Amino acid sequence: MASSVGVNPRALAEAQRADEMFEVMRPPPSDGFDVDRDRPTPTGERKARGLVHADGDWHRSAHVWLVDARRGRLAMQRRSAKKDTFPNRWDISAAGHVSVDDDGDSRKTAVNELAEELGVELDDPRELEFQFTCPAEMAPLGGCNCFEDVYFLPWNVDSNGDAFAVGEAEVTATKWIDIDDLRRALEDDDGSYVPRTATYRAHFFDRLARFAARERARDTA
Repeated sequence: MASSVGVNPRALAEAQRADEMFEVMRPPPSDGFDVDRDRPTPTGERKARGLVHADGDWHRSAHVWLVDARRGRLAMQRRSAKKDTFPNRWDISAAGHVSVDDDGDSRKTAVNELAEELGVELDDPRELEFQFTCPAEMAPLGGCNCFEDVYFLPWNVDSNGDAFAVGEAEVTATKWIDIDDLRRALEDDDGSYVPRTATYRAHFFDRLARFAARERARDTA
């Protein structure tokens, strides 16, 4: 794993492409969705990003959280003012929609987003640890309706550094935040952060606590 600080050769020239193609998914079942076992079901339809968002269609995304377990912190990015959802807000370390070009593989999306948004190149995609899939109806809040695949990436600040080569069309700044501070910001609906559903928050912070404890144990072994 390596992080380049300076010019990001993988950075995109624009915040998003309205013609990027997504697979449309069936809405989550009304009787519940098991974040560990259930997965989204494609409808067979493909639509451009602009239409998917305008129509409120369900689609897929990948979330990558960089976890500095030793210090109990997470990396966050501030979204560009040009983003079509939640501009200028603090958000996940790196994230993006699973496009048709990614062959339905959210891990591929996650790897690409890390490189494009933060300049982080992974030696092995398996460094990303999948956690859960959460359906999040965010269109009413100014976002979109997505099945969100969540990944953790352990990050050793001592060896990898704490700065990133951001893709400036998508990201305007990065910072590290204490886990408890992020929990409070999301629970209090702090408008400077992208909101997360109650289901997402519950599973995210539970898995994060276990993940961070494991990483700290490895660090001291």
